[in-house]
Amino acid sequence: MENINNAILCGDFSLQKECKDSDILGKTSETNDKSIFVTDSNEKENISDLRQQFSAVQDEQGFFGKLWNGFKNLTGLGLSSNVVEDEISLYENGELSYNEVLSSVESFKDKQESMVSIIANTFTGLATAGFAIATGGIGAIVGGAFVGALTKAGIKTLDRATNELKGDAFDAKEILKDGASGALDGIVSAATAGMVNVPVAGQAVKESVKQGFIQGARSGAITGAVTGAADYTIETVAEEDKNFSFADLMSVTMQNAISGTVFGGLFGGIGGGISQSRLNEKVKISHNYELNLEVDNAAQASDYIKNYYFNKDVDNVDIEGMTATLEDLSVKSENLSIKFDSQLDEFSNQLSTVFDDKSEIVLITSRAKGQKSIFSKLAKKKLEGFQLKDIDSCYDAISDALGVRIQIKSLDDTQAKDIVEKILNENNISANFDDFVSYINNADLFDEQTAMAFSAVKNDIIDTLKTEQSQNVVNQLIKAIKKGDIKITTLNNYGSELTSYFTDKQIAQIVDAYDYAVSKNIVSNDKVFEIVSQNKTINDGDIDISNIDVISVMSKNKDGLSIKVKQNTNKAEKISGYASSQINIVNKLSDGSVANGELQIRGDKLNEFAEVEHIPYDIRVGKTGINDKKYSTICGAIKNMSEADYNCYNNYLSDIYKALRLKELGLLSESANLPDIRNYIDSAEVSDELLSALSINGLINLAGSSHK
Repeated sequence: MENINNAILCGDFSLQKECKDSDILGKTSETNDKSIFVTDSNEKENISDLRQQFSAVQDEQGFFGKLWNGFKNLTGLGLSSNVVEDEISLYENGELSYNEVLSSVESFKDKQESMVSIIANTFTGLATAGFAIATGGIGAIVGGAFVGALTKAGIKTLDRATNELKGDAFDAKEILKDGASGALDGIVSAATAGMVNVPVAGQAVKESVKQGFIQGARSGAITGAVTGAADYTIETVAEEDKNFSFADLMSVTMQNAISGTVFGGLFGGIGGGISQSRLNEKVKISHNYELNLEVDNAAQASDYIKNYYFNKDVDNVDIEGMTATLEDLSVKSENLSIKFDSQLDEFSNQLSTVFDDKSEIVLITSRAKGQKSIFSKLAKKKLEGFQLKDIDSCYDAISDALGVRIQIKSLDDTQAKDIVEKILNENNISANFDDFVSYINNADLFDEQTAMAFSAVKNDIIDTLKTEQSQNVVNQLIKAIKKGDIKITTLNNYGSELTSYFTDKQIAQIVDAYDYAVSKNIVSNDKVFEIVSQNKTINDGDIDISNIDVISVMSKNKDGLSIKVKQNTNKAEKISGYASSQINIVNKLSDGSVANGELQIRGDKLNEFAEVEHIPYDIRVGKTGINDKKYSTICGAIKNMSEADYNCYNNYLSDIYKALRLKELGLLSESANLPDIRNYIDSAEVSDELLSALSINGLINLAGSSHK
């Protein structure tokens, strides 16, 4: 008997067979557990009982439970249904006890329920976090509770609806419990969503994966712990036969915290990598990698003065005195170039986040002004009489320190054709798309009556095409102005009625957004909003405010409020035909400094040319020096070019702008040749080599990749 007792205590099943005829066979222990020593009839009953209990547990498994169990069966990881089936078989062979197998059945049930809850919590957290990031503010918390309740109740209901128990799906008590738990989960997820940073434009994908993992794990741990504790508490309150246990509470809390850490880190890393990859596809930041190169400030100042007055009939120029003044500006420009470059990432990310719908955007490029460009601008201002006494005044003088270019998509032939022919039909003009395209490119080909008909609808067609190309970006700009995400000071709509990017209606919409920002104290009311456009876009009663210095326009958003506006139509059309929308921005950064930026919105076909077209002008006015080796082949020719030839050259540049804009608007074939420079400048006077260098392709090649 002593050996038998030892066998029971030690689990030595080899002695069981020796005791089959013992007088204790079939009896149960004082704890009411079934004995491991059973008769054949009891053994069959126990096996049937185990299988029935396990079958009932499996019937409770819905879609997510079955999915998780399938994963465990496939990989052999964890307590799966295959493992429990094997243990039941081991019990049949006398190798495991009834209690051991029963414990596995109960453990399988608990682990499956726990994993389904974790899956529901994970999806609830993801849905709520996404909602919170998209909305922000107190609305994210309130909305998070609503989204969390719907998501969790929906997932748990779906899981019950796919199990084998009839009528289990729409259990009102379970849905109410899941909704309450999900609402709390949603509030926590919305609160912790702020711990996950938005990807930074231009950042390496590897770094974003790392940061996403860390931030996701941290947020997931907090969310998991709180939701786990909440789930257990709500479950305890809702189930009458379930007693509260602090040990169980801690166990569930830790389990969910660990799961939240793992899943949060996993999703954070994957999400960070994917988001950054997508962001980097359409966002390119070019940092200045020459910040630490030594600058000969004296030589830079001297060269600028000599170049500025090159071929200018000016007497009594104090070269030495001016050189000393500009040398100090050269030193300041070195410091400013470092400061501006350090602001580039955050400023670029601000704007990239503002224009989060990039469906109509080809590319967003950003770069800070370099030392040479900063110095040239400061030197020009100084020579024009600006007071630049200290570093702060120099900082403020560079209003376009950080340049962001948004390239928008061109219209395709189908889009343009549909718009043109719709307007022609609406105005009963018996002509087609090809006829209008021919008119735009050469109106002299048409008789007076047809030309007049086309002329009457030309502006409507052009404005509709422009709107089709740019309205998506304009809408995002307006939204950002109203929210204060972008604070604008100047709007330059450079170009003619054909080549400019914003329509008069769009400019009015931007002005209204600025008015709204002023009325909400987002923008200071003492600032002047300057508009440069080829048309008068604002009226003050019967007064034409074009070219008037500054006037006060009554606010549309707040009674008794007026906004200060300055509009200029004379500066809109440049001699070279330059076309671009340029918006000056003053955005506050996280360190408290104010970033002076310039946002340009223009088309993808014109962008490359617009980046280099200024080179001849810079040479002509002395901004680019005659000693600049990059442009040595054209510098002398531009400097010595007669006014007549220079005007002819600008006509060529202007026609390039027109042709590229027509291509962007779908009014000129993609394959159509651009104007030939030889048709503008007498080749007998200028060598073919020089003409080639002055052409669009020549300028792009001279500028190099830094302008592309």
